[in-house]
Amino acid sequence: MQLREEREKRGLFHQFSDEKLFDMYSKGGESFYLGCDPSADSLQLGNVCALMAAVNLMKYGNKCFFLVGWATGMIGDPSLKDAERTYLGEEQLRYNEKRIYDQIKNFLENLQKKFGLKFDYEMVDNYDFYTNMNFLTFLTDVGQYITVNTMIAKESVKKRITDPDKSITYAEFSYMLIQWYDFSYLYKNKWVKLQLGWSDQRWNVTTGIEIIRKKYDQEAYGVTIPLITDASGKKFGKSEGNAIWLDHEKTSPYFVYQYFMNTNDEDVGKYFKVLTLLDVDEVDKIVAEHMKKPELRYGQKELAKAVIEVLFDKESAEQAEKISEVLFGEGDKMTLLSWFSKGDVDALMKEVWGTEVKVGSEWVKFLDICTASGLTESNGEAKKMIQSGSLFCNEVKVEDPQMIVTKNNFVNGMLLLRKGKKVFKVVKK
Repeated sequence: MQLREEREKRGLFHQFSDEKLFDMYSKGGESFYLGCDPSADSLQLGNVCALMAAVNLMKYGNKCFFLVGWATGMIGDPSLKDAERTYLGEEQLRYNEKRIYDQIKNFLENLQKKFGLKFDYEMVDNYDFYTNMNFLTFLTDVGQYITVNTMIAKESVKKRITDPDKSITYAEFSYMLIQWYDFSYLYKNKWVKLQLGWSDQRWNVTTGIEIIRKKYDQEAYGVTIPLITDASGKKFGKSEGNAIWLDHEKTSPYFVYQYFMNTNDEDVGKYFKVLTLLDVDEVDKIVAEHMKKPELRYGQKELAKAVIEVLFDKESAEQAEKISEVLFGEGDKMTLLSWFSKGDVDALMKEVWGTEVKVGSEWVKFLDICTASGLTESNGEAKKMIQSGSLFCNEVKVEDPQMIVTKNNFVNGMLLLRKGKKVFKVVKK
C-alpha cells in the first residue's frame, strides 16, 4: 500500500502541502521532524497518535527528528489557549524533557523489538539552536521573512488581541517565530524537508515552509494530523478528566484496558488504525466481526489488548485482561484467581486498593475484614449491607453477620470481597 493511501485509510493526516511529498517519502531516504513541548513530565495517549503517524513514515525508510522543545516550552504555544500559560522553570523543563526523551526512545524500541522493524531517528533540542544566538541575529534570520500582519492574522492570536477580556504577551506572540526557525534550522543543518504537526498547527507549519522558500529558495513540505476525538466529539485521551499518561508509574495497563473497553462501537476501527500497526484489512475484519454482536464487545477487547501491547507489552495486556475478567467477567472468578501469578496479584491489589489483614492463628470476624479493608466504613454499615444482601465473600453472598473467616477461605493467598455489583476489595493474608 502506498504511503498516501495508507495514511488516508488509517486517518493519519488532515492536510498536506504538496502531493509530491508522498512519492518522495514512499521511496524512503528522506527526513522529517515532529515537535513536542515539555509542558509536562509525561506524554499522553493523544501524543501516541502523533508518534504513530511518525512511525508510519519511518517504516518506509525515512528518518524522524523528534524535537522536544526546551526553548518553545519556556513560552508555550498560544494555539487554542484563551489565557497565558504558567511559565515553567528551567529545572522543571529539563526534567520534563529528559522524561519525554526516555519515553519516546522506549516506545520506539518496544515497537522495533516487537514487530521486527528498524527505525532511523534522532532526538534534538531546540535550545541548542539558540544557545549562541543573540537577539539581533534571530531577528535577521527569522523576523525579516514574516510580517506582523501575517502573525496577527492567525486565529488564535487575533482572538486574544481583539477580545478585551484576553491578552497575549510578547513572549507568546514570538512563539510562532521560534517554531518557524526550528523548521528552518533543521532544513539547513539536517536536510529536513517535512514537518509533521497537529491540524491546529497548520498555520505554523505552512509559514515555516514559506520562510524556507524565501530564505533558501528551496521547497519544504508539511503534513498535519487530525485532532483525534471520540464519537461524542470529546478530545481523545481523556477519561473522567484524567489523562492517560505514557508514564507507567502514572497509568497502569488495566486502566488503559478499561478505557478502551468503554470505547464506542463506531470508534473501535478508528482507534485501531491510529494506535496500532495492525494491517488495515485485519482491522476491518475485526470490526466486521464485532458488529455481528456488538454487545459482546469483541472489538473493544481486541483493541484494548492491541494498544496495551504497543504501550507496554503482551504480558501486560494478558494481565489487564485477567484482572478485568475477575472484576467484570461472567466466568468463575475464584478459579481464575487461583491461577494468578504473584505479579498478577500485586497488580490486582494495586487496582482495587487492596490491603493485607493479619488473620490470627485460627480466624477473624468477617465484619472486621470489611472495615479494615475499606469495603465498608464501619462494622455497623457492614451489618446493614449483609441484611440487604449486598456483601459477598469469594463471590458467595454473606448472610450471617457473625461469619468468621479462616486461612482456609483464602484462595491463592487472597480473599475477594464485593459490595453490590461493582465495588471490589482484595485482602491478602
